[in-house]
Amino acid sequence: MNIPIVTLDSIYIKSDEKNIYFLDCTRVSGTNKIISRKKESLDLQIIRLSKKLNNKKIILADDVVFSGKVLGTIIKMFNKLNVEVTGIICSICTKEKYNYFNSILKYGIKTNYVMSFDVIDQICERDFYFGIAGSGIMTNTKDGLYKSPYFKPYGDPCNRASIPDEYEKNFSYGCLNRSIYLWDEIDKLKDAKTKILELPEKIINTNENDEVVKTLKKEIRRL
Repeated sequence: MNIPIVTLDSIYIKSDEKNIYFLDCTRVSGTNKIISRKKESLDLQIIRLSKKLNNKKIILADDVVFSGKVLGTIIKMFNKLNVEVTGIICSICTKEKYNYFNSILKYGIKTNYVMSFDVIDQICERDFYFGIAGSGIMTNTKDGLYKSPYFKPYGDPCNRASIPDEYEKNFSYGCLNRSIYLWDEIDKLKDAKTKILELPEKIINTNENDEVVKTLKKEIRRL
């Protein structure tokens, strides 16, 4: 029996709307709240998927399972609609959650790599670049939802990536420099200056009409 896959990651696992379906969700910074980045809410997405899938069993897919909170919430939401999550597939998983999901799911969790119990944190390089699609964490502001890369002045590398407090400034300085180099090279290739409004996602504390490289150089002088 082929069990449909519902993926929470659209970068590494592509939806084909036949065997693999995409569920858009992300966690809001500083909370345990999980929301959708689409106009269609998370609840409506899950209701639509539950109706669309004839098979009432699914497998969830994600890039990394660390705390397991997002997956746990999604499992409960599907269960309320009588859709059974029978297993999870991922690239990386902590030992604790590997043991946990293998104990509660029919097919357990399949992963390429199991991290040891003493791992402090798991990080993805894209979170430390400015303006890259899928990077950073969603932040709820009075003006709406914005992305926060994991470095100053946009995000908090200490809380988000377990960077020691004494290295916060130097670490953020390095991230800003790498982002400047990246976007400088992109501008050379396209023979035009990229503006904030051209980025795939809105970045917190930025002006959409400003140029990306100028914005980053301004912030590195302030740091």
